[in-house]
Amino acid sequence: MRYFLGVDGGATKTMTVLGDEDGRVLATGIAGPSNYQVNGLKEAMSNVRKSVATALTNASLTLDQVSFGLFAMAGADYPVDYETLRGGLREMWPFLSLEVVNDTWAALRSGAEEDYGLVFISGTGANFAARDRQGRQVTGRGIGYEWGVEGGAARFVTEIFHYAFRSHDNTGPKTALEPVVLEILGYKTYDELALDLYRAGGRLNKVNPRTYDLVPALFDLAFRGDEVSQTILVEMGSIMGETSGRLLKSLGLSELPVEVVLAGSTFTKGKSPLLVTSFAAACQRYAPLARIKFPDTEPGGGAFLLALEAAGISTKGEVRKRTIETLGLLSRS
Repeated sequence: MRYFLGVDGGATKTMTVLGDEDGRVLATGIAGPSNYQVNGLKEAMSNVRKSVATALTNASLTLDQVSFGLFAMAGADYPVDYETLRGGLREMWPFLSLEVVNDTWAALRSGAEEDYGLVFISGTGANFAARDRQGRQVTGRGIGYEWGVEGGAARFVTEIFHYAFRSHDNTGPKTALEPVVLEILGYKTYDELALDLYRAGGRLNKVNPRTYDLVPALFDLAFRGDEVSQTILVEMGSIMGETSGRLLKSLGLSELPVEVVLAGSTFTKGKSPLLVTSFAAACQRYAPLARIKFPDTEPGGGAFLLALEAAGISTKGEVRKRTIETLGLLSRS
């Protein structure tokens, strides 16, 4: 029996999924974030090592029993990133057969069974990727709004601050975000918040760990009828959906029932449905048969399936079903 591992290394956590060639997941391992662009290579590799070691221990296996490892890494955006990440991994495990891909491909495989399709990730950060029927691949630049990628918690926070300040300063519509922002972040006045935001260069998450707690609050307020919160979700969902639809059209997939996977916490955990519904409406203007769906399993499960595919093992049908079921059982235990 051959064993494989798939690693999903993100900005929030690192997950290793270890299983056999039949798609049966034997163990998982969780560690801290491993986006080396954010955390540095040393910390990223340390968390990858911890995640893999935990999975091996839980499965009562050793690394030399693993046939192949697929590492789907956030921050693998440019050739220099791949070179850096491969170097870090091979320094730790010189004898492990491995490959590095962008984390979007694991997210796509976590929700799409076909060999073509599109994924849009909106979690801590945001990115997208798509593959056509001939295998041509396109990946978003994944670095931020300036590089043409909408979405992600940081982008939501920017909009929240923008409208909360305008509400307070009477230069924009009143919104329930105004008091909620101060309450969540622990400020008494907007002058205090403005000063900290200025000192942090516009990135309050550097100094206030509760900054990203504003995002679920945005969804909650939209659900309860706050019009500004609803507008933020609709506008951002529409831009992400348009991006996806236009990309599908450029790849010749606009007239097919193509799978479009929405991954990341802002898609999957938001209380209000407006982000998803506005995404779907905008995407389907360009690809009317697009099947908007959520992942069937964790991105780590998608990375594991990619590891099997890299070894020439088909992951359609029973193999995929087995991976989803066995990983689900482990996640619930």
